Amino acid sequence: MFVKFYGTRGSVAVSTRTAQHYGGNTTCVRVHSACLPEGKWLIVDAGTGIVPLSWDFAAANAESVVILMTHFHHDHTQGLLLTHFPYIKTIPVTLLGPYDHGVGPREVYELLMQPPFFPVHFQEIASHLLCYNIEFANKTAFLIHPRGGMQLLSVEALDRSTQQNGQVAFENGAWPIDECLVIRMYRSNHPEQTISYRFEERPTGRVFVFVTDHENEDSVPARFREHLQGADLLVMDCQYTREKYDRFTAGYGHATPDYVAQVAREVGVKRLGLTHHDPPASDAQIDAIVHTAQRLLSDVEVFACYDYLQLDVEKTSGCSATTDETV
Repeated sequence: MFVKFYGTRGSVAVSTRTAQHYGGNTTCVRVHSACLPEGKWLIVDAGTGIVPLSWDFAAANAESVVILMTHFHHDHTQGLLLTHFPYIKTIPVTLLGPYDHGVGPREVYELLMQPPFFPVHFQEIASHLLCYNIEFANKTAFLIHPRGGMQLLSVEALDRSTQQNGQVAFENGAWPIDECLVIRMYRSNHPEQTISYRFEERPTGRVFVFVTDHENEDSVPARFREHLQGADLLVMDCQYTREKYDRFTAGYGHATPDYVAQVAREVGVKRLGLTHHDPPASDAQIDAIVHTAQRLLSDVEVFACYDYLQLDVEKTSGCSATTDETV
C-alpha cells in the first residue's frame, strides 16, 4: 500500500515564499493498493490538491475515481469542480461522505454548482456521479476487492460475515474479505460530522489511518483507540502550536503536537505524519511543530507531510519518500 499527498495545508490554500517545502494545496490524498481494481484511483478529500492529482490520473490513463470525503468544509471540497473528473462522462466518479442535517455529497455539490456560484449546473454532470451517504460513521465499513468491486455495509454485517464464512457479497458474487481493502470509519472531533478513515489492506496486514480535522481531547476514547490501534502509518491533523491553540484557536476543530504525540504513544503507532498545516505557518514553524512532537515521542518516527510526498506503508522505518513518482 502506498499513499501520496497532493494537499497537506489546512483551512485555505497558500502560496508564499516561506511555504516552499511543505506546499500550499489543501487536503487531498491518494491511497494505492493492490486490492483496487485496475484503473481505479482511491482518493481522500477534494481540496485544491486534487487538481494536480487529476493531471497524474490523466497521464496514467486511469479509468475511474472513488473519493472519500471527510467532511464538506470548503478547503476539502473546492478542488473537485476545477478538475476534469465531473465533466468527462466516461470517467465514473463515486463520492462517499457524511450525511448530516439532510446533506450528503450530492446535496453539497448541487449547492456549490448553483448559479451564480458556478457556470455549470450539477444536473449537467450528475449522470456519471454515484453518491453514497454515510450517516453513522462508527457503524459503517467500505470494502474494495480487485475483482469484486466495491461494497458499503454495516460493521455488524462485516463482523458477521467474517465469523461465518469470511466472505462478503459484491455485485458479481461473494469474495473473501482477506482479499479486500477494508475501510473503517470514525467520527472525528470537529464541527459538523467529520469522518476519519482506517485502511486495512488485508492481504498484507498493513494499516494506514488518516485523521484530519480532529481537535484535542482530554484523553483517547476507547472507540478512537480501537480505530487507531495497530496502524503502521498514522497521519493526523496537527495545525496549531500549543501556544496558539491556548490563546486563540481552541474550539476551531484542530490539534496540537503534544496531543497528537499523546495519542500516538497510547495506541502504539509505528510512524506518525502531521498534516493540515496552518495557512500562515512557514516551513520553519512546521519544522518546530515536528520537533515538539518528536521530542515527546522519542521511539516513534515523526514527520510532517508535504505536497507530493509518497510513502510506502509497508516500510516500518524511514519515510520512503519520493516527490516525482506516480504509483
